[in-house]
Amino acid sequence: MEERKTFYVTVSRQFGSGGAETASRLAAKLGVKCYDKSIAEMTAVVTGFDKDVVHSSEDKTSNAFWYSGFLGGEMLPLYDRVYIGQTQVIKNLAEKGSCVFVGRCAAQILADKENVIRVFICAPLAQRKARIAKLYDVTLTEAEKMIRKNDKARAAYYKKYADADWGKIDNYDLTVNTRIGTSKAADIIYDYVKELTE
Repeated sequence: MEERKTFYVTVSRQFGSGGAETASRLAAKLGVKCYDKSIAEMTAVVTGFDKDVVHSSEDKTSNAFWYSGFLGGEMLPLYDRVYIGQTQVIKNLAEKGSCVFVGRCAAQILADKENVIRVFICAPLAQRKARIAKLYDVTLTEAEKMIRKNDKARAAYYKKYADADWGKIDNYDLTVNTRIGTSKAADIIYDYVKELTE
């Protein structure tokens, strides 16, 4: 791959769309790191919070689990404190060079950077249900409930911390449907990134 400008691909995704898998494939094609669950693990180290709490923060609605505690002399809910720690982790990782971020409002956190490419990954509901049913060993009905719950929580998280509407086309540079498969979806995003960064 030829020398490129530093860039950041931020991936928002519907639950069950294969967004994380697509992001991982994309990063491999680009020859850069992909930060997904590792963001939560690093945030847990930085903040001292249990890693399960940090992992779940993106999929909780904004009014859930409000604990009080002090950070910088202010009373803040638990997930606000997680977000502050997570913001620092993402900014620190960005300083290391080009990479792919999955979820966690990375596009908003890196809004002051050049070459932030905002991608939204979606998929047909039937495909998402099948993926979740297989992944979590649940029925299609249970999978659909999980999808609706998680999508609603992600939308609330995005609204609270990015102050924007999750999934709204205006908030992204590229929307890709994984109906064609995660590998081909990664190829499409790769070509888009290549056009913008070479």
